[in-house]
Amino acid sequence: MMERKQAIVLFGYGKFGRAMYSRLKHDGFGIRVATMLEQNHTDAMDDGVTDVRRFNPKHNDSIRALGIDPGRHLLYCAMDHTANNLFLVLSLRELYHDATIVALSNSEENTRKLRFAGADTVINIYDASVEQMVNALTRPAVREALNTIIYDRNDLKIAEIVIEPASCFDGKRVGEIDFRSKGVVVIAIIDKELGEELIYLSKGVDHKLDAGDTLVVVGRLKELEALKKRCETA
Repeated sequence: MMERKQAIVLFGYGKFGRAMYSRLKHDGFGIRVATMLEQNHTDAMDDGVTDVRRFNPKHNDSIRALGIDPGRHLLYCAMDHTANNLFLVLSLRELYHDATIVALSNSEENTRKLRFAGADTVINIYDASVEQMVNALTRPAVREALNTIIYDRNDLKIAEIVIEPASCFDGKRVGEIDFRSKGVVVIAIIDKELGEELIYLSKGVDHKLDAGDTLVVVGRLKELEALKKRCETA
């Protein structure tokens, strides 16, 4: 009897997600498509996708409603914008610690951030063919090796740290602060003036920090605690 292939939850049905769905469906995988945009949902329905659902990546309840089983589903973040994939990886890793997560990236900098955020495999869309993307997603030996390498390092944590009025960071631009030397990676900033909107840090973004802003960072607990103190004092 042929072994049942593992199912996939494919996030996104834009340019990349649509191409991935076509190939994976051809290879016999069961695929549940989750779309953030109404147009992508409509496109999937028009293409005859039978299991397609809308979701909001910023709401955990919306993600839970997709019925993800981390023991059975591979999670593939293939939305066209890397910033959306980054936030989604953070949410998925928080909700499903043991899930296998694959994400698309458009730069080396974003690849590094996606890995810190919890992606098992990150594929640079400018370097990889569709064939390579499928192989990275579906080959058990590759996934097992990546799990071993990454999840042995389970000391990495994600934290949200608020910049206090007395902080030495208040009024500085991100580019003025060498976060890497402090052992942390800043993934995003929640600007107090923009409410819950996330500003994703990528090349070319040099956001001015103000008291009340929140840093979304990844690092070891010791470095995160040290950064928290710096964000509280001058």
